[in-house]
Amino acid sequence: MSKNMKKILRPPFLSATLALCIVGLTMAGCGPTSFEPVPTPLMSPLASSVQSNEPADPLAGYDLVYAEAMPSGSRLVLRLQDGTTRVLSQSGSVAEPAWSPDGQRIAYTSGRQSGNYEIFIVDRNGNQDVPLLKRAFGYTWAADWSPDGTQILFSSNVEGLAQLYVVDLDGTTPRALTEPNTNSFFARWSPDGKRIAFTSDRSGSGDNEIFVMNGDGSQVQQLTDNDLDDAAPSWSPDGAMLAYHSYEQGVMNIHLYDLNSRRSRPLTREPLPVRFPHWTPDGRYVLATQEIVVNTQYEGVVIDARTGQIVQRIPNAQGLRAYRSNP
Repeated sequence: MSKNMKKILRPPFLSATLALCIVGLTMAGCGPTSFEPVPTPLMSPLASSVQSNEPADPLAGYDLVYAEAMPSGSRLVLRLQDGTTRVLSQSGSVAEPAWSPDGQRIAYTSGRQSGNYEIFIVDRNGNQDVPLLKRAFGYTWAADWSPDGTQILFSSNVEGLAQLYVVDLDGTTPRALTEPNTNSFFARWSPDGKRIAFTSDRSGSGDNEIFVMNGDGSQVQQLTDNDLDDAAPSWSPDGAMLAYHSYEQGVMNIHLYDLNSRRSRPLTREPLPVRFPHWTPDGRYVLATQEIVVNTQYEGVVIDARTGQIVQRIPNAQGLRAYRSNP
């Protein structure tokens, strides 16, 4: 497994030790790590400045959901279009929120129950905050709703290595999409629901690459192919491009893969790691998380999808996702 794999598999809410637990590298001594107090947000001298030629709030008109770091753990926050905020969940550590297609519910990862990270679903009012699955299923994370809202795609280490599963909203019968002989994780459905983009080390080269497959797990195709790790693909709203994070520049940055030309290019060239991209519904911006202080402080960043410039920063926000009923 690649020496950089821990960099990729560690979502902002996880310690390096817990990341190893999730991908099945070691199951001894696994458990959540307590958070240090969050410092007052300061701009790192290495972090790029926000560009001034963009709107004052490029995400105006969107509802935003994100994990906000707290002195102990983190909480799930909804920021409405009028600027008011609502805490949806503050039980333990939360991360990786994902909007349902109708904008009424959010799936997210939480470590509230004995440090066993699993997926929960909560409505936009903070009610009905319940586990997705009806039985224990190892660590589960990185949920993604099907475009029709009837199923959820997720990652789990229940078989040892990280695998991809899909389950109906009743949470009763998860179905495996990948084989448990390699790691497959961080997956997203295409906008039309016909394909899934995901991360895997199945190429055999010792690193992680981006792959696509049909929605039923058939016809797997490798997209990226280099000596460094690529992970966490996100489809553009028109289905023509994938944003993902890559170690190709020596530090994690966001890259774009054109599915028509089958070519990739860097979107950002930041000196500090930028990870876990997700497009806004209109395709104008890519949202991501930037590590400002190693393992302790993160910011949500809004990236112009045309220029790669960071146009907005949201302190202590991780896993930023935007929803608008009419994109």
